[in-house]
Amino acid sequence: MRVYYFTEKEYGLENIFKKRIKISDFSNLNDPFELLGIEMSDRDVRKAVQFEKSKIAKNKGLVCFSETKYDPVQWAHYAENHKGICLGFDIHDDRLKKVKYVSARLARSTLDESDRVEKLLTTKFKHWSYEKEHRLVVDLKKNERTDGLLFENFSDKLVLREVYIGCQSALNFKDVISKLSSNKNDIVIKHTRPAFKDFRIVWDQSKRSMRA
Repeated sequence: MRVYYFTEKEYGLENIFKKRIKISDFSNLNDPFELLGIEMSDRDVRKAVQFEKSKIAKNKGLVCFSETKYDPVQWAHYAENHKGICLGFDIHDDRLKKVKYVSARLARSTLDESDRVEKLLTTKFKHWSYEKEHRLVVDLKKNERTDGLLFENFSDKLVLREVYIGCQSALNFKDVISKLSSNKNDIVIKHTRPAFKDFRIVWDQSKRSMRA
């Protein structure tokens, strides 16, 4: 599946150069309801959910991707107000978990279900649905820390295919190409612009594209 990762210019270029992408810690995400999608008005339920959350957060990390590269809000929030870049990856479907967006918290009985961990990992409030998120959940113990951070390396299961340059970015093709190693993998680089007919960010065809 082709999915997209929005990031700031500095980190995006570093990702390309070092062939890796940062793994996020569940305790440092921007949604305070992460792993807390179950209704918790009962104290015993709160304790149980918090126990499940701490167990997941201790052992798992994630990388968040989107189905779309067109959303201007994601460009604004995650790609440095359109000054950053968007990386398109091919990832095996069985490695991705699709987020499910709900209007109400899950029932307490979810805690008794065999797939409770899966539901905690993939349940978010419906107002986040514009992100069309897919999650790469990784085992923290299988990744070594670098400068206190964890990274997932590019591989045949995490293949960089596209680089989109933000419509307000000062970056150019050469800036991106200079970060690619000699082992290039048929990567397409494109500039973006606001669409003329709707509220989307699209490929700026006046600048063509470049294949590295």
